[in-house]
Amino acid sequence: MYYFIAYIVFFLALYFIVEKIVRRWWNIPYNRKSHLEGAGLIHTWVMRISWTIFFICIVFFQAELVGALIIFFIWGFEAIIQWRMNRDEREYIITLLGLVFFILFLTVGYTLDFLV
Repeated sequence: MYYFIAYIVFFLALYFIVEKIVRRWWNIPYNRKSHLEGAGLIHTWVMRISWTIFFICIVFFQAELVGALIIFFIWGFEAIIQWRMNRDEREYIITLLGLVFFILFLTVGYTLDFLV
């Protein structure tokens, strides 16, 4: 139990440190806008439907792998929308960084049995 908590705290701290370095290195400003607001009608509905399918898969079917794949889709779709709408802000780099850290989190966690 303590390994699980330490593992999560370690990865969160590592992510925030790397995010701060990347933002400073590439001069990406902090975006204080909520990600719950869609960039358009299609974006809003795709995100709502994706999150609904994710929660249904996790709660009713306990399908962790399908849930992880849906998260990959959500973050990838969000990065594409950020890239298409605001290339100058380069916020999509931070979104892709979060996706890479999520993949590392799952890979290392399941390899070392921290998430079992």
